[in-house]
Amino acid sequence: MKLYYCPQTRAFTSLWMMEEVGQPYELVRVDIRAPGHPTEAYKRINPMGKVAGFEDGGIGFGETAAILLYVADKFPQTKLAPAPTDPRRGRFLQWLMFSATSLEPAMAEKRLGHTPNSLQSGWGDYDRTFGALEAALTSGPWLVGDQFTAADLYIGSSLGFGMMFGMIDKRPAFVQFAERASARPAFKRAQEIEAKEAAKT
Repeated sequence: MKLYYCPQTRAFTSLWMMEEVGQPYELVRVDIRAPGHPTEAYKRINPMGKVAGFEDGGIGFGETAAILLYVADKFPQTKLAPAPTDPRRGRFLQWLMFSATSLEPAMAEKRLGHTPNSLQSGWGDYDRTFGALEAALTSGPWLVGDQFTAADLYIGSSLGFGMMFGMIDKRPAFVQFAERASARPAFKRAQEIEAKEAAKT
């Protein structure tokens, strides 16, 4: 398995995931600011030219939620995703996709000062998006029960990023959830890797 990565980007989420599963992988640095990026070779990994990218068995793909789901399903012993036959799978998938489909657009809406169209926008608007998430985080330690999953990892990473840059309000439920997720040993290992990689630039 290869993780195509650039420090100080959202690729950190996939890096954290690889540390959670604890399986061998190769970290491949991608200079997203280099002239000529993305190359045609890299677009065969991730057609968007973004990081993270992922490759396994000679097949490459992108999108953080896809990477997290693929890795969680590849290593079911980690219990980072409910099994496909588990009734909790649907709720897990909802929250796994939520960062890309709702949180990111809502954060952009806030940052850019756009007037939302809650009826037409898939994410509703900032208040609807973050109200729904806040309600979900108050029912238990993790989003689908007592077991930490890839959905918690992605939401925890997104909350940490968004609150750091002022794009997400520091509501108590958000702060507590992000702190709980970032207390995991795999997060700390990923942070150490991130610091070493950032120091190379």
